[in-house]
Amino acid sequence: MADHSISFRVTAPDEWRTAADVFRAALLSPPASDDDWEKPGLRDSWADSHSISAWEGERCIGHAAGFHFTTMVPGGATVPSSGVTRVGVTQTHTRRGVLTGAMHRLLSDSVGHGKVLATLRASEAVIYGRFGFAVAGDTCEVEIRRRGAQVVAPVAEGTIRILDRADVLATVMEVHGRVGLDRPGAILRPEWMQRRYLADPLATDKAAWVIVHTGIDGVDDGWAQYATEWPSTFGDHSGGICEVGDVWGATPQVELALWKFILDLDLIGTFRADERPVDDAIRFALADQRSYHAKIRTDEQWLRLLRVDDALTARRYNPANGAVTIAVTDPLFPFNTGTWRVSADGAARVADHATDDADLVATINGISAAYMGGTSWHDALVSGQVEQRRPGSLAMADVLFASRPFPRCGSFF
Repeated sequence: MADHSISFRVTAPDEWRTAADVFRAALLSPPASDDDWEKPGLRDSWADSHSISAWEGERCIGHAAGFHFTTMVPGGATVPSSGVTRVGVTQTHTRRGVLTGAMHRLLSDSVGHGKVLATLRASEAVIYGRFGFAVAGDTCEVEIRRRGAQVVAPVAEGTIRILDRADVLATVMEVHGRVGLDRPGAILRPEWMQRRYLADPLATDKAAWVIVHTGIDGVDDGWAQYATEWPSTFGDHSGGICEVGDVWGATPQVELALWKFILDLDLIGTFRADERPVDDAIRFALADQRSYHAKIRTDEQWLRLLRVDDALTARRYNPANGAVTIAVTDPLFPFNTGTWRVSADGAARVADHATDDADLVATINGISAAYMGGTSWHDALVSGQVEQRRPGSLAMADVLFASRPFPRCGSFF
């Protein structure tokens, strides 16, 4: 039951730090220090979000926000999206409807602002299903061992240069703006986010570098960043560790050229990277694929369609000898409830209600899970988010919706 002593409102700029401390406390973290609050890009990230805070009188007790992102969908189109973030409730006010109220207000406002999708990274996986979210893509933390880590697949022709620190941010912003939308789910990184990702190479006390690949046409078409650390014992022959923070290319061959440069670095024994796609190109390009170890595979993109019509018509579908009708129910936004016909030619609404004769019946969670083409309709069926009513329609939907390469955002928020 809702607590009527609690109100929800758009957070004013002079309330951002208060809301930030409430969010941090909800994650059992200390308040931000003055130095933390003055870090480059932090205030910009708050300004670039729609912030909803919960209040009991004069006390802030909860918060949820959504960054203003542009997200690529299967087929290459982009749609406005809300990157849900900074969700938390103070420990004294849990289980009183605060999280539900803040999320409903945020998602409703996002719909009003024209957002087509909402996406998030879940600190707890049991929370967000009740708001219509489902896992639409995974990433891996990987380790590549030196032995056998030679790139033997063809790589893009061109040159690689190391950026001077003064050129890092502007160059990366320009290059990433052209090559960063490499997969469904990828976003256009705003400057405040890029500053966070580039914190090490922008600092003066880090052994960190940014490299850029230039194609034979003279155009910069990829970039990567990495940092190194060394064994603490002199004479330890295990080699240094290279932490690879980003590898982005206009093509897989550009990406492999950047990886080849990094893997050829002297003195390094182990290479580590996170936020790597599950179908990582470098794994299949190595002389010994067993030198590539996926240490952890975890859910990355939790997705929720906010405007089903706009989402289904924005993406493209694969060639298939047939069509499938999908009935969708959305208890939070009734305008999303309806039935769509999807074929290789696209998607169109055929009814404003979930028809009984639809081939597939999906919750908003089910259609959200399958939307990016990484989670199969078969998996959504197994999870109970989809029901098949016509034999063969599940397989047809998998053909139509599948996306390769797999979706990945590659930008944590």
